[in-house]
Amino acid sequence: MNSHLLPFPYNQSKPPSWLERVTQPLSSVLLGEPKRPTQQELPRTPIPLQNHGDSLSPIRIICISDTHNKTPPLPPGDILVHAGDLTVHGTFDEVQAQLRWLSSQPHSHKIVIAGNHDILLDEASDTKFLTRGGDSAAERQKLDWGGVQYLQNEAITLELPIPGRTSQQARKVKIYGSPLTPELGSWAFQYPPIRDVWTGQVPNDTDILIVHGPPALYGDCDGEKGTTGIVKVKGDGYLLREIRRVRPKVVICGHTHGAYGLAVIQHDGIQDVMDGLQMRWKGYGFLEALGRTLRSKVTTRRNIDSRKETLVINAAVAPSSLESKDKRAIAIDFH
Repeated sequence: MNSHLLPFPYNQSKPPSWLERVTQPLSSVLLGEPKRPTQQELPRTPIPLQNHGDSLSPIRIICISDTHNKTPPLPPGDILVHAGDLTVHGTFDEVQAQLRWLSSQPHSHKIVIAGNHDILLDEASDTKFLTRGGDSAAERQKLDWGGVQYLQNEAITLELPIPGRTSQQARKVKIYGSPLTPELGSWAFQYPPIRDVWTGQVPNDTDILIVHGPPALYGDCDGEKGTTGIVKVKGDGYLLREIRRVRPKVVICGHTHGAYGLAVIQHDGIQDVMDGLQMRWKGYGFLEALGRTLRSKVTTRRNIDSRKETLVINAAVAPSSLESKDKRAIAIDFH
């Protein structure tokens, strides 16, 4: 979890300009702080899929993350997604036990990415954790993946049959998965938080993005506050920008246990301005933001299709430091 100062271009440690000092109290009132999602009975959320009509049966997607060796009950569905941190210590036995459990599930497709705790799956960790013992390369080769499809900075296109239609009319869902998280401590699949590892990495036609670490402002807030009393932004701002570029229908993540729940990224231009102000991105000063807002309203009037959204699901089922309860898997209906 990225709990330190955010890197350029959204470094909040830079001194504010005189205009920002004047307008910051106003923008804080208007925008508020990142909000921790309310844990409640989550509804099944219908999400459009490509150009198919709503008369087709929905694709049921079951979302989980951060099981940390546990095997919670899972509802039936078509696609099972695990967004990383299968284990606690990332040993062979832990990873294999989780793969065995996931493979035993009845879902037609089981898609898994790793998390920062899943050390065995990170080849770069072989020289990083010399004291853990064993031959990591050999252990990875021995893993029995069963029916699990593993994604590591790569995409896969699933074809799901439509009842009563030919195989050529199957629905296609493109999924991109990545285990990367900003560095905090000594774990797997981590990168220095000052580095932009996201720009241009996600394919343009991605329907579902699976990442372990959440984007900034969405699915990353557990309510923890810094020394200034402001709620911490723990997600990656570059990832948020990449999501705004690609506009996937769904983002499934975890990592920040206390941020379990749903959030929606609006792609109407106005929300982008609000996010830029809150993150203090370059080019999103008060006057620039006002100009962007006016331009976005004109663009929205011209193109009604620009009013799209991305559903962000933080599916971390493990308890957090602020809450001891385990959470259930999140099911969505994908039309």
